[in-house]
Amino acid sequence: CMGAYLKTMRPTVLLSLFAAATAWAPQPRKQFSIKSSSIESAPQSFDPLNLSDDISNVQKTSSSPVRPEAVFLASALPLIANPSVASAATAGAPNAVGSAFAAYGHYISLIGILACIMAERLTIKPNMTEEEEDFIAAADIGLGVWGVGIAYSGYLRAVEYEKGFDFYAHEPLFWLKIAFVGVFGASSFFNTVVIIQRAIAKRNGNFTPMGENLSNRMIRICNAELTAIAIIPLTATFMARGVGYSQDFPWQAEAALAALVFGGLSFKYIKEALTFEDNPASLAASED
Repeated sequence: CMGAYLKTMRPTVLLSLFAAATAWAPQPRKQFSIKSSSIESAPQSFDPLNLSDDISNVQKTSSSPVRPEAVFLASALPLIANPSVASAATAGAPNAVGSAFAAYGHYISLIGILACIMAERLTIKPNMTEEEEDFIAAADIGLGVWGVGIAYSGYLRAVEYEKGFDFYAHEPLFWLKIAFVGVFGASSFFNTVVIIQRAIAKRNGNFTPMGENLSNRMIRICNAELTAIAIIPLTATFMARGVGYSQDFPWQAEAALAALVFGGLSFKYIKEALTFEDNPASLAASED
């Protein structure tokens, strides 16, 4: 499609260059003189305001400067010869603003998710204080908010803007990306469930310091999330360039597989968080 468009544009571009060169080309100089033989020998009269109609020994030289109207006509020539040139620059204008905001929301949400995971990863440790546990709870809430933002902006980019859902549906890497997102989201349920459990216990006055087993497991979950964040954008870059695209691809099957991966892993991590047994740090110290 792009090759055919360039072929149709070639004559117009050449015509524009030729017209512009013609408009800016210097014109040959012309000299003409008007001599009056009747008054050539007559003395010159005093006429500071040039009110006299007599012309004596007058020579005028024209350098033919570039005419502005010729330049404007040369610039407008491509638009007149091919109206599609005028509409090409504004072809995506109706959705340009919405697409820009959706892309910005997608990128800023990814940055927010990364910041929240790093905050959890650097804070989680055995025997955390209540303030530190409140901090990771706030970070996990932020992770959920940014997660909703990236999911919604991603939906808009896949359905409303960019290349359209018909393109992404037949792109296997799109569904692979969705599967990775499902793994990321499901694994995050472990930390979220644990943080909610501990927040409820703290409110009820049953706060106990976190043990080493639980803190190490939560740290490993954070590491897995960071790894997923590094992989998901890589699949997105290949996906956006149509690598592996196939119109005959049965996207319904891979969509079902991605949903199955998310549902199965979500069940696994939530169940693990609810049944996880931890040795509190204070209890482990007393046993030693």
